[in-house]
Amino acid sequence: MIQMGRTIRTFREAVDIESAKWKTFRRQLKREDRERLDKIFDYARMHADSGTVISIPHKIDVVFMSVLIEMQRRIDELESTLQ
Repeated sequence: MIQMGRTIRTFREAVDIESAKWKTFRRQLKREDRERLDKIFDYARMHADSGTVISIPHKIDVVFMSVLIEMQRRIDELESTLQ
């Protein structure tokens, strides 16, 4: 039987869904780190055209996201120093 009316989600929709999954994690972050996490998801949305594959989240994703936030913090500090 063929199901009608189902569409494939866009990458942008997938990023929004993934962002929502991180909501509890986000609430536990410091305010400035919440902004960094939001910036990371914004970066993903900026690359929506090239986002063709969606991975299934694993616990290691929490580790990677934490590392990304820390890296973004350091980038922000370097940019602030340069200005």
